[in-house]
Amino acid sequence: MIRSATIAALMVAGLAVPALADQTRTAVTDGLFVNIRSGPGMKYEPICLAWPNVRFEVETCDGNWCLAHYLQSEGWMSRKHIVFQD
Repeated sequence: MIRSATIAALMVAGLAVPALADQTRTAVTDGLFVNIRSGPGMKYEPICLAWPNVRFEVETCDGNWCLAHYLQSEGWMSRKHIVFQD
């Protein structure tokens, strides 16, 4: 009985992992050059500049800010400048 419950729990856990990976979304900027910042807000320093129409991945959003993976950089971008592709 315990063995069946353990196997069932492992199967559910195994199915949950791919679902988390699918939460990233492809996006581009809204046609403007956009700062990517070290944190979610204007008070954080810019770490790079996203060019218009260059695809990048968005991992998650927190209010008006999204964590973006842009080329070799990772940082926060204002959600108002993001156009999701999927």
